[in-house]
Amino acid sequence: ELITNVAHDLRTPLTSIIGYLELLSGPVKLNEEMQKKYLDITYKKSKRLQKLIEDLFGFTKLNYGKISMKVSKEDIVKLLSQMLEEFYPNFMEKNLAYELQSNVTAKVITADGNLLARLFDNLIGNAIKYGAEGKRILVKVMADTDEVQVSVTNYGYVIPAEELPLIFDKFYRVEQSRSTHTGGTGLGLAIVKHIVAVHHADIEVTSEEDKGTEITVTFHKENE
Repeated sequence: ELITNVAHDLRTPLTSIIGYLELLSGPVKLNEEMQKKYLDITYKKSKRLQKLIEDLFGFTKLNYGKISMKVSKEDIVKLLSQMLEEFYPNFMEKNLAYELQSNVTAKVITADGNLLARLFDNLIGNAIKYGAEGKRILVKVMADTDEVQVSVTNYGYVIPAEELPLIFDKFYRVEQSRSTHTGGTGLGLAIVKHIVAVHHADIEVTSEEDKGTEITVTFHKENE
């Protein structure tokens, strides 16, 4: 099932990469502008292929317990601030505003830093893909003595109520007809679900016309 569902997604960018490289190395001499255009496309397709492969390996490792956690103390507010800065080119490309709100200036939890970064990389990336029409992404941290809640909200496409329970299933894509446009293997949120589980945290999603689509991860006191 894994191979069947992923094979098509891997083949599509690879076919494009081979096609453009054949044009670049073919007998017909291209002008400098066309060469740059084709190289840019090839580079973007290669990065997409890399992301698909990373998702595939990440999912299989998490799903079959082949990953060992390296737990440390992580400042979640600092981590999210850094990640949003790294996403700046993506926000600009989609003409999206973004904001980080927090009721604390710093909040240290016990977690695997790499997995935590992977978790929020997927959530923020997902918000950018489906929130383009909404023009805004909001990341919010609410911390108290018992738990830390981190929510990522986009104000674009609203997920139908009957689809909400399915979005963390592997290979599931919100609005299948948009999958070619938005890309992805359908593994991103399945990876998120596994990372949340290994941290003994909780995750929930809401999606309403006026309030946007909000995915909230709750870390409990034992994570502090």
